[in-house]
Amino acid sequence: MPDISHDPVYLWLTGARPTTPTGTPADMPTRRPTTATAFDIARREGLDLGDLSPYQRRHRRARRGRGRKPTVLEAVTRFATTGLRIPRETAVAHAQRWAASTITEPDEALEWIRLLGLGGLDTALCLRRKDVTPAMEKTRRESEEQARRDARAAEDRLWAEIAARYQPGIAAQLRLNGCTPDMLDRVINGKTADQLLREGRPVQIVINALRDTHG
Repeated sequence: MPDISHDPVYLWLTGARPTTPTGTPADMPTRRPTTATAFDIARREGLDLGDLSPYQRRHRRARRGRGRKPTVLEAVTRFATTGLRIPRETAVAHAQRWAASTITEPDEALEWIRLLGLGGLDTALCLRRKDVTPAMEKTRRESEEQARRDARAAEDRLWAEIAARYQPGIAAQLRLNGCTPDMLDRVINGKTADQLLREGRPVQIVINALRDTHG
């Protein structure tokens, strides 16, 4: 085996310094050689590797671009059958109505369906004519729901205050029978309902009297 301990390339790769000058800087490689590819080796060895295109990595964006965008009919049918668990025949019937409408984007159709349900096509079209988008309608509904929750919380606090005036259970019975706080100010035989209940009159008698005065 030949002695390569003084070879410039060997010394450069190992980081050792030559004991005797055996070359000039121009003889030294400027960088390490790149790793040979399969094609380089095959070309050097005279081998035929055939067509390797099935094994080559393709660009991801190009691969995504090959997919066909679903139609409104396909998107609604798929959502109804897989997401809503609706029988396919019923799902297709609904999807055909959505596909025949002026809504041409599958994403928009699905947004309306999530908001209004499969049977909400007429409402969706009416809102679209008013330039209302699904996001706008969703925000409006959420605001209304929050307002209802706030009103319910305020009513609960008021009834809690009313309950403190009477015997336990009286306020709950009034509320269950459809009485409202303002009805306690109504006059029955010269006294308000609130006064009658404070005096211990049976709550059902007061409720019946309130219904008579309301009628």
